[in-house]
Amino acid sequence: MSKPDKKRKRKPYIDDGHTIYDMSGLTDKKQSSTTDNVGLTGKEKIAAIIAAFECYLPLLLLVIGSFVLVMLLMMLWLR
Repeated sequence: MSKPDKKRKRKPYIDDGHTIYDMSGLTDKKQSSTTDNVGLTGKEKIAAIIAAFECYLPLLLLVIGSFVLVMLLMMLWLR
């Protein structure tokens, strides 16, 4: 009976150029910019910003409130 090897010899990794994800949708930074106009007027932009705040503000307040509650409980516990 032979002893099993303590260290397994691994084959070195060789990159064969195989891609897992399709990268065809990515563009160069020079071609796309973050300030692309999406066709909104000034009033529509303001309405979109307000709608985003209305959507995310309750979640933000919940997270901040949770941190404050945990901080208060820790202060009472460590007193």
